[in-house]
Amino acid sequence: MARKFGKSKKRVRAPKELTRKQRSRLEREERMEKFLIWGVVAVTVTVVGVLAYGFIIENVVKAREPVAVVDDAVITTEEFQARVRFTRMQMRNELNYLLLQQQSLDPTDAEAQYYLEYIQNNIRDLEGQLSAENAVTIGDQALEQLIQEELVRQEAERRGIVVTEEELQREIELYFGYDRDPSTPTPEPTAAPPLTSTSVLTPTPPAEPLPTPTQMTRQEFERRYTDFQDTLRSIGISEHLYRSWVEASLLIEKVREQMQTELPKTAEQVKLFYLMVDSEERANELVTRLDAGEDPQTLADELAEEEEITGYGTELSWFPKSVLESRFGAELAELAFSLEIGEHSQPVLSQDGTMYVIIKVLGREVRELDETVLEQMANEAFQEWLEVQQGIAVERRTYRDRIPTEP
Repeated sequence: MARKFGKSKKRVRAPKELTRKQRSRLEREERMEKFLIWGVVAVTVTVVGVLAYGFIIENVVKAREPVAVVDDAVITTEEFQARVRFTRMQMRNELNYLLLQQQSLDPTDAEAQYYLEYIQNNIRDLEGQLSAENAVTIGDQALEQLIQEELVRQEAERRGIVVTEEELQREIELYFGYDRDPSTPTPEPTAAPPLTSTSVLTPTPPAEPLPTPTQMTRQEFERRYTDFQDTLRSIGISEHLYRSWVEASLLIEKVREQMQTELPKTAEQVKLFYLMVDSEERANELVTRLDAGEDPQTLADELAEEEEITGYGTELSWFPKSVLESRFGAELAELAFSLEIGEHSQPVLSQDGTMYVIIKVLGREVRELDETVLEQMANEAFQEWLEVQQGIAVERRTYRDRIPTEP
């Protein structure tokens, strides 16, 4: 009988049963593997937790911590740092502009030297101010600005002063150079200036017409404003925050204007002639000549021509006592209002102690205040109010360790 060829079936052996020692060892290895896995998971969770905690502390908790409190209003670290970055960005933009101006000038051109030195001095100043060593100065200024703005917001609310959305938008548009309602049409340029009686008629080639300046379009404004917002977002400043700063600047203007309306429109004022020299001997000589009846203007003209002595003289318009105090000091203001008309003073040291001052009273009367004097008085009243409020309503906290040094 023939043998059949084919694949033979392999015999499957039953798994060998582990010994008790082997089972014990396997169980230990499985437990160790589980411990290692859970250990890695625990370490990972701990590291992630620490990083998350640090992120929350730095970017949430610290960001909300106050750097100053104005009555009940809090100025947060986040807003303070944003304002510092915004200030630095503006200074950096100005620096870049000056650098471009410097590159456009020919350093070998003698006529450009004065302007070139002016630009280089400004570049050095800005580079110094933007250095890490001077970061505190920018931080101090930024905080004072935020405090002032918050004080004014609260005062404006008490006075019922508001800035409308329309006023805010118009201010931003004008800042970027867009005027939706120009008050006057753009003047047509002329190819040459009109002739005058002193003009010399000489043959000149025909001049090319100057290009007509065009008003910025709404589309161009929106493009620039969008680019500006992108820049602000890159340094962590929202549009809402930026607009709140612009609103605060308008409120400051409105509060100051209202304070000006509350000032008296008339006051006792003096008109003076003012002589100043850096030599006591020369000052005494001027007094002797005034005693002899010489005209103070004649003395002032002589001082203008002298090279050995630093001095000058001028007639001062009508000023009330408060304005004289702010400009020349309380002693000189008291003296001006104590002298009779036509009388002059003895030499008095200036506020900084470097010059000798002589005044002669040309007139004194109660009269209407000049508009520029009113504006100065309003600024002084605003500053005095601000100083009082800062003393009673402001609490400054720790902030100097949180001042950004970028951009």
